[in-house]
Amino acid sequence: MRRVREQHGVDRRQLADRIGRHISSIQRWEYGHKTPLLGTIGEIADALGVDYTELITRTDKAGGVE
Repeated sequence: MRRVREQHGVDRRQLADRIGRHISSIQRWEYGHKTPLLGTIGEIADALGVDYTELITRTDKAGGVE
């Protein structure tokens, strides 16, 4: 999620405001301490203007899908 958020020039505070969540929730999701619900993933995707699959697909450092 962090990679996609940063690629779209959105900081954590902006994303939190767009989806009506606290910034600490964004941080916990990005650090892997918590996992957002599927509905929330959809809200995040809409807020970033991407398909939700971009948020749930992991990539390695070379850019390939793991």
